[in-house]
Amino acid sequence: MPLCYPAASCYDCIIVRVGLRWGKMALRGASLRQRYPREPRGWHQEWSLRRAMKMARIAYWESYDSAATDFWMSPEFAALYDFQTVTESIPIAPLRERDLAESRDVLQVHYVACWTEGRPFAVETKLLKPDGSQFDCVVHGEPEFDSSGQVQRVFGIVRDATPETSALRQLAESEQRLADFVSTASDWCWESDPDHRLLPHPKSVEGNVALQTVASGGKPRWELACAPGDEGSMALHRADMEAHRPFREFVYTSIGHDGSRVSISTSGKPIFADDGTFLGYRGTARDITQLEVARALLDQRTGALEEAHRLGKIGTWHHRLDVGRTIWSPELYHLLGLEADAFPPTYENTTSYFLDDDARRLLKLQARVLRSGNTEATDIRVAHADGAPRDLAIICKAEIANGQIIGLIGTAQDVTERKEAERRLEQLAYTDPLTGLANRALFKRRLADLFEAPIPEDGHSALYLIDLDRFKEVNDSLGHSTGDSLLIHVAGVLRRELDPQAFIARIGGDEFAVLMSGSGTTAEAPIALADRLIAKLSVPVELAEGEACIGATIGIALLPQHGATAEKASRNADLALYMAKEAGRGRAQLFEPAYAEAVDQKLDLGRRLRHAVESGGLTTHYQPQIDLKTGRVVGFEALLRWSHPERGPISPAEFIPIAESTGLIVDLGHWVLRDACKQMRAWLDAGLPARSISVNVSPAQIWTGDFEKVVAAVLAETGLPAELLWLELTESLFVDHTKQRVSTTLAALSKLGIGLALDDFGSGYSSLGYLTRLPFNCLKIDRSFVSGIATVPEKRKLLGGIIALSHGLGMSVVAEGAELAEEVDLLTAFDCDFVQGFAFSRPVGADQAVEVAAEIEQEAALIRSTNRAEFADLSTD
Repeated sequence: MPLCYPAASCYDCIIVRVGLRWGKMALRGASLRQRYPREPRGWHQEWSLRRAMKMARIAYWESYDSAATDFWMSPEFAALYDFQTVTESIPIAPLRERDLAESRDVLQVHYVACWTEGRPFAVETKLLKPDGSQFDCVVHGEPEFDSSGQVQRVFGIVRDATPETSALRQLAESEQRLADFVSTASDWCWESDPDHRLLPHPKSVEGNVALQTVASGGKPRWELACAPGDEGSMALHRADMEAHRPFREFVYTSIGHDGSRVSISTSGKPIFADDGTFLGYRGTARDITQLEVARALLDQRTGALEEAHRLGKIGTWHHRLDVGRTIWSPELYHLLGLEADAFPPTYENTTSYFLDDDARRLLKLQARVLRSGNTEATDIRVAHADGAPRDLAIICKAEIANGQIIGLIGTAQDVTERKEAERRLEQLAYTDPLTGLANRALFKRRLADLFEAPIPEDGHSALYLIDLDRFKEVNDSLGHSTGDSLLIHVAGVLRRELDPQAFIARIGGDEFAVLMSGSGTTAEAPIALADRLIAKLSVPVELAEGEACIGATIGIALLPQHGATAEKASRNADLALYMAKEAGRGRAQLFEPAYAEAVDQKLDLGRRLRHAVESGGLTTHYQPQIDLKTGRVVGFEALLRWSHPERGPISPAEFIPIAESTGLIVDLGHWVLRDACKQMRAWLDAGLPARSISVNVSPAQIWTGDFEKVVAAVLAETGLPAELLWLELTESLFVDHTKQRVSTTLAALSKLGIGLALDDFGSGYSSLGYLTRLPFNCLKIDRSFVSGIATVPEKRKLLGGIIALSHGLGMSVVAEGAELAEEVDLLTAFDCDFVQGFAFSRPVGADQAVEVAAEIEQEAALIRSTNRAEFADLSTD
């Protein structure tokens, strides 16, 4: 519906923005009447007026009768409508086809009202040209009255308003686009007054308190609370604004009163009045808080990556195929000692730095990558700017965009140190650096070569595997430098005693191997040579740190009788060495096939035992210890038990020696110690009486070093009071070991509050000196002294003497292995303190131990009660 509004004249007229319809400007059926006579017109006198009308795109028209079917028009009108006329009159009907349908009626209404009511009008409309194009115009009409006040003529103008409306339309569209952009953008506009105070933002701004503070205005930007790091840049910004200079992308961080923060990027320009007066600033701003967080994270990661590249000595490079240009990272220039400004990385410049044919190899690799699109790597050598060679590990990858290979990217890592180490290792790969002998790798290679070469008919060889006895004790007690000196001494002995053609190798820490040719087919010569070597190696050696005494055990395999392959020969010699160790060390043993199966079984048992330790296949049983005076169970001895997955329970007498020979005894001992302490702590937590727990300790545990720290750690871990733990040590601890080491370790354990018991007393050396010098609290009599005391008087005398001696030294006594009630009675008579054995209970699991202890104490209480009753009866009698 068109809109109408009053025209600006003395009459009440209405302006309507509608289309023009000329067809109904005259009343239907009326004829042209000339009530106002025409006067001759001097158009030549109106030349200036016509020029002005043409410039203003204005045409003139007149109508002399409300019923007229035509009207008069000026030449400008005819030109505007593309009409041809001679009489300067034109019928109204042809104009109808030029009108827009929605405006014809409105224009007709105002035209009629002008004739009938004398109201002028102005209508904004669109007109159609013969070519179908439209143009905007404004049709004005105004009545002329006669002396009686009747309308005698209507005249007016038509003004082509196309440029103005087009400009207004474009302006409106531009303003709408700007509004759309502003409404969807994260930026906002701001203004400041001449004193640089920010004006409040006219619209609400979503954000935290810091952003709301900025949007509320009222202060110059530099009076807002800003981040401490912004003081310098804010001072420069203030100087710019006070100097009325424009600025772009000034970034600062504002802090709200609640501690919230917002990072803002802003740009602005000064605004001046026409007379040059400074009015303030106008500009835009945007919240870049998330961008700053992302940028900080990116900077952090980039810095970390650059630092990783620097630490890893890694440089990167990039080659684009379209421009044929290669770009190096600063780190790559640094790796090669080159300056980026002075060294363009072109093919011609870089070729001379490659060593050998590595330039050609690298070009071939890059060509393969361009063909396949795969990633490849290689190592090359180049010359540093100082002339020193450098090893680089190159990784090359195709750069792909839209499925097309557009270039190459890669890394270059300086691996010179690693390569130098590899070269040194390769140089020393077959040499033991300490002794100068061949190492294990060369030994295996030499042994393999022996079997690959044809063996002469009379060509027999012997393989000797030599293991040093007591070397670990010397190494631990006198230090590693002494151990190294001792190994060098052993190497010298082997060189002197063996034929110059003999192949000697150090294949382990204290293990050596010898390959001898022409050894014959019998055992006499190899055994004699081995015995001679053992004798030479068992002589005490004077070293800077003191005297060291070791020995040797040797296993021998004759070749090819004892092995048709290098692997078989080495294995059989190792089995012979194992048999020699089992026989007591310090001896030589020739491989005997009959023993191989038994040794294999022991080795398998050792492997299964190690697996049981690692996988939790062990258990602890507990044998009660009874106070003979009260009948109370005062403690338990923790005893290790192992059930083989196929053979079932294995006797400790069988697997403990294997554990000792393989070194596994240390892990077993630590496991039992921890498990027993943990169990006793659980019993205490369950409210059971406090009882001691006794754990056997292997000499190897003492000699591995820091055993007292292991015990202290277990006590701390389990929370068991130290006074409830007793450690049982056998006399074998003192064989082949220095007294100082034993004394120091036992003193440290005693200081922790732990009880120490000398186990199996009487079965070994039974040195009374140990009892007087070392801090033992208890002596455990070996079962061999207890068994048979009921029938052998000599044993009773010896047992009584041991008990009296122990009490005289202030030590308590525990008798092991009591199986008969008579034996218990005799031990009670000898004033023995404690007893354990089958007479009371076999070792049982933790779930049964508490019940067994309760039964023992109940039975003891019953016996005491019975004895008191019998004594009372006797007294009465």
